[in-house]
Amino acid sequence: MTHRVSRATGGSVLVLVLSVALSADGAEITDLIPIVRAEGVLVSFRVEDAFDEELAHAIETGLEVTFRYNVELKRVRGFWLDKKLSARQIRTTVAYDNLTKRYSLTREIDGEIDATEVVADVSAMRRFMTTIESLLLFDTALMVSNQEYYLRVNGIMKDRNLLLLIPWDSGADWLEAHFTYLP
Repeated sequence: MTHRVSRATGGSVLVLVLSVALSADGAEITDLIPIVRAEGVLVSFRVEDAFDEELAHAIETGLEVTFRYNVELKRVRGFWLDKKLSARQIRTTVAYDNLTKRYSLTREIDGEIDATEVVADVSAMRRFMTTIESLLLFDTALMVSNQEYYLRVNGIMKDRNLLLLIPWDSGADWLEAHFTYLP
């Protein structure tokens, strides 16, 4: 009898650990705005509640912290699955220097450095890490006029391993913004 109870208890504990681990962190992508211009599709968005106590502490102790944003451009196709035209990854990284009391910031797009800054203000650091403004990501040559498209964005704020074996990321769920391409 005790053998059955211990299996049931072990299974319950595993289910509890998985449900807590896979629950949302509270980070949320907001204000996703696609802007179509002759030079391409510019993307803007913000992330709310990206910094929890654990991340803030990690940064203040000098650990490098990176947020990853996956951005996809898709075309709506009626009865078929929507077609992914292009995908980009944006990485924002912060490293705090305890001696100078400054944050070194880097933004990469698909592994290429796009911007760097050094700031002393924590709010400027948080804005750099969580706000993307009018960033040119997609070429309009991929698009056909008078067709329906949408952008999808998600954010990964923490990379972790569950029970030291199962990789899982936590962050902000996908957000979509639909638009019609009118050149």
